[in-house]
Amino acid sequence: MMPPSLRLLTLCAASQALKPEFLKAPQPSRREILKAPLALATVVALPAVAADTKTISVPVGSSAKDGSPLSKATFSVPADWVKLSGDPGGGRKMELYADPNNADTNAFALITPVRGDYTSLGSFGSVEVVQDTVMPAAPDITYDVIKSEAQTGKYVYEYIVQVPEQPKRHLTTIFMVVSDCIVTFNFQAKQSDYNGDVPGLAKTVAASFKTGKAS
Repeated sequence: MMPPSLRLLTLCAASQALKPEFLKAPQPSRREILKAPLALATVVALPAVAADTKTISVPVGSSAKDGSPLSKATFSVPADWVKLSGDPGGGRKMELYADPNNADTNAFALITPVRGDYTSLGSFGSVEVVQDTVMPAAPDITYDVIKSEAQTGKYVYEYIVQVPEQPKRHLTTIFMVVSDCIVTFNFQAKQSDYNGDVPGLAKTVAASFKTGKAS
């Protein structure tokens, strides 16, 4: 049986991993893509903010000539956070890090290749349209939206999700399109843990998320 954390990862889905069948389908419409469930977040909660940090880098896109990455996504987490393994499938790449002492707060970057004309943020619609992808409607799942706004080159969402038989979770999700890829960043913690240092850490880690040219 799939662990609860992975069930929620599959259900809520950073905001933005399309299911493999959408990646294989010939020229899906924007409406079809926006209806696809996302592979947002789950796994890990945290103690105090670590004094030291480490920067995580994920390659984005690839050159048709030699396969080298076109861009990269980076974010910083406390130095003692550990990498969690797992293959998101569908040609996607994910770097997921969590506090070593608790499996309910994490940060990850998820890279989903797309084809056709879905090559810009506007290809997926407004911040409100993409919100329906980040927070897909499902029976008995409720969302409390704290923030939903368009910023330069990205959409940013902060929200609380309640999934049946799961604790409430507080998430920050960033949605971007870079080098023919959907780039999703996500930070989350259980709502019951969202106090003390956690809100500040969430803001700091989210603010560290950037994309740029590959080295």
